[in-house]
Amino acid sequence: MRKTEIRTIAAKNRYAKNIIDESNRLDSFLLIGHNDPDTDCVASLAAFSLVLCKLEKTAAIFLPGPVVEQFNYLLAICKYNGVSVIYGKDPVPEDISALVILNTPKPDMIARNASIDRLLADPQIRKMEIDHHLETDAVYIGDPGYCLVSEASSTCELIGYLCFKFSRQKDMFPGTDFFSRNIALAVLTGVVGGSHMGKYLKSSKERRYYSLFCQFFDGLLVEKTSKNRNNMEAIFDAIRRFSVREKHCFDRILQRRQKSASIAYAVLGKEESAEMFALYGKECIVNVSKAAADTLAEETGNLGLVAYYDDPACSDFVQFRLRRSAQFTTLDLRTLVGGLEFTNGGGHPGAIGFRLPKKEVPDIHLFTAGIVDRIETIITG
Repeated sequence: MRKTEIRTIAAKNRYAKNIIDESNRLDSFLLIGHNDPDTDCVASLAAFSLVLCKLEKTAAIFLPGPVVEQFNYLLAICKYNGVSVIYGKDPVPEDISALVILNTPKPDMIARNASIDRLLADPQIRKMEIDHHLETDAVYIGDPGYCLVSEASSTCELIGYLCFKFSRQKDMFPGTDFFSRNIALAVLTGVVGGSHMGKYLKSSKERRYYSLFCQFFDGLLVEKTSKNRNNMEAIFDAIRRFSVREKHCFDRILQRRQKSASIAYAVLGKEESAEMFALYGKECIVNVSKAAADTLAEETGNLGLVAYYDDPACSDFVQFRLRRSAQFTTLDLRTLVGGLEFTNGGGHPGAIGFRLPKKEVPDIHLFTAGIVDRIETIITG
């Protein structure tokens, strides 16, 4: 069933209450996100696991592999608070009573291994879902009645909303602080990083709630850590900061830049893509390609696009990352996925990704040039 906006406040409150009740009733939780986890994905895994720790529950996070070093502070906080972090093919705990699926548009994007596949197939395991993706091909993963899926700047914004709901259950959770420093830090990381400091937001509702949540959680950090109101900027700078290896990768991508009237784009051929995966690794390529698309977008004032062949060791796809500049807010990029007739993609109003099987892209340079022409036509009407 395709994801749609929750129609009423009463329904949203009901789904939130169901998640709160199950979080209180059950004992052992495994939190999973999507492949190639980005800022909002990692931050939402961290934030909700820390909420579960406040309930004195057992929580574990699954990641498909190592994340870029900018996210390691979130994982360090989780480990310090007793949250297990499980990678790749490692088995998950035997006594899991609930899966929490976060920031994942559809089932085929879930980061998984054989153990998680068994849990997903087990009807006795509760599946709860928190997500803000509502694009055309997004599909529910969680159990009916346990999916908090709604328009928001990020999945972390929805977790912030849940924190308010948890905090109002004073009889159920007396004296529990659901706005601790670490929860506030994780939520704010996802909100500002997932929306690129608000740049990817389009609707007035998203911008209004983004502002409210940022003010509240930034204020919490000021209150609990320092007297300087610069936490949002510091977090955003930290998650964008490149290592030396990432800077080399970034520069190499930008050396391939080309321009059309409205789009700056960079294309990596099959051999060069394979060489870069060998040199820099998957997590670096995924992170840096998004940053490169952002930079290209700002160069034109409109759109930036990066295209490359995915890791030849484990994927048969070609990846495309499309971003818009801060001032180009008239187009919701999610509409381009349908306009370009691609079914395997989605993202945010200001940032999308889509992928195609390699067999459908015999020449990535010509294919990308064709996409650029089609987007230009859509933009100009």
